[in-house]
Amino acid sequence: MKNDSMVCIVIAAGEGTRWNNYLGKRKHFIEIDGETIITRTVRLAGQFSSKVYVVGSSDDFRINGSTLFRPELNPLDNDADKFLNSASLWNQEGRTVVLYGDVYFSDDAMQRIMEFQPREWTLFARFGPSKLTGKRYGECFAQSFYPEHIVEHLAQLRNIVSARLKGKIKRCGGWEHYRSMERLPLEKHQRKGRFVEIDDWTEDFDQPSDYDCWIALRNGRVLIA
Repeated sequence: MKNDSMVCIVIAAGEGTRWNNYLGKRKHFIEIDGETIITRTVRLAGQFSSKVYVVGSSDDFRINGSTLFRPELNPLDNDADKFLNSASLWNQEGRTVVLYGDVYFSDDAMQRIMEFQPREWTLFARFGPSKLTGKRYGECFAQSFYPEHIVEHLAQLRNIVSARLKGKIKRCGGWEHYRSMERLPLEKHQRKGRFVEIDDWTEDFDQPSDYDCWIALRNGRVLIA
């Protein structure tokens, strides 16, 4: 049953410079099992919510089952802009789920995210290397929060932007935001609470080698060392 009080935001406005137009397309539009990964994300999210937005910079991101939101980008916000530029979509009356648009989500991972019950700000991610995909480091996949968390959510995004501008940290993305939310040192990879581990075929394709390794492993052609 769909939750009409839940807003799902699929963020896909990044430039994807590390992907470098591999396979002749943006990474959001690579196909797995005959379906682009962003179309898959929208389809799966739409099974749980009737309010699915895709944050994208062009009409290419008009995906059936979603509403396109074209953001105003702010380079001064660095990597945190991928969250901040769609702040107007944050749900003031119910749950907000923010899904990364360049991630392949397994059916199980999407269900775990969408049906997560605790009413708290939460990061859904893999903390370290994958047991399946070959990726040797952790990845963030989604965030979830409620109206009472928005003030803190925004304040900690602003905190990491400020730290990046002052040169205290080298980047201000999902991991830095999580550590700021948990009042952990921003530069050290560690976790505390409000974290849900997802370690299956769900993966963020940052660069071509991530995708090639994922495909090979999934097809049984390569063994993980």
